Amino acid sequence: MRADTGETAVVDASLADTGITTAAGAGFIDLSWESHGDTTRYAVVRDDQLLHTTQPDNAGYRDNAVVPGADHRYEIAPILEEDDLSEARSWHMQVTATGEDGTTTALHEQAHSQAVTAAASRTTTVSYITFIPQKRINAPVQGCGSYGSKHQFGGDNRTSFDWKSSRYRTAVHGTVNWNAKTVTSNVSIAPTKVYRKSDGKLVATKTASGKSSYAKKMSVGTTTRQDVRVVTHASNPFCGHGAISGAFSMNVTRSGNYSIFSGKHRQMPNTHVYIFNGTTNKATTVYSRKYASVACLVGPVLCREANFTGSGRY
Repeated sequence: MRADTGETAVVDASLADTGITTAAGAGFIDLSWESHGDTTRYAVVRDDQLLHTTQPDNAGYRDNAVVPGADHRYEIAPILEEDDLSEARSWHMQVTATGEDGTTTALHEQAHSQAVTAAASRTTTVSYITFIPQKRINAPVQGCGSYGSKHQFGGDNRTSFDWKSSRYRTAVHGTVNWNAKTVTSNVSIAPTKVYRKSDGKLVATKTASGKSSYAKKMSVGTTTRQDVRVVTHASNPFCGHGAISGAFSMNVTRSGNYSIFSGKHRQMPNTHVYIFNGTTNKATTVYSRKYASVACLVGPVLCREANFTGSGRY
């Protein structure tokens, strides 16, 4: 776009309906967002570094320290008082800075390529996978009925975050159909197996319920943008407590932007979130974390939680 002053910039309005737009010009990137209120201040973070804190009701910032041709990742986060229980929204956006001479040819070509891909793309799938890397793990001393210290639970014998692997504890997929503006949920829970330590004999098999795991759309959505909620909750079928549990909310656009704007999960087992592009048949990992403690499989008291985070392109 060209302003009345003659200044030119490439404008990204793919997330405009959520409240934010960006403009990349010669040596600058402009960020504009919808203010939460007259007293709200915002933190502007670039590539995990705090750049600026706005004055109340100031909903814009110009970054003049960008690297020409580089991809910069921004977060706009509200600074709320302790007694403010409102849910002021934060935003994540990845922006490509223009060349040193201010030319936008490369960005126009990139935008055109993305537009062609988006026009062809009919589906995008968000997947939330958990897996136990060990082949087997020791059962707890107590809390799982007759299966205690003399037994082991079967794991998935998988160490990598390879999206093609079929070894997992839980798998929840949310497929966005862009033309129909729908999100289809698909849930799969692997059976839990118990082995006797002394001779390795399989002594019991049960499958946890998947009724509390799902993927769904959070809003009406459009043919270009959708908010998706993905939830995993699968209790250990042999224990009276403990579960694989987590949930996140993500914004995805048909043109290839994504942003996880809220969510937490228990830190067991390994956690993997990826997005599959139905046009390019390419999967992009957007979050992964190795487990913290096997105690999470027994009860939430001994299990720490981690925040889902991530934004960029898929």
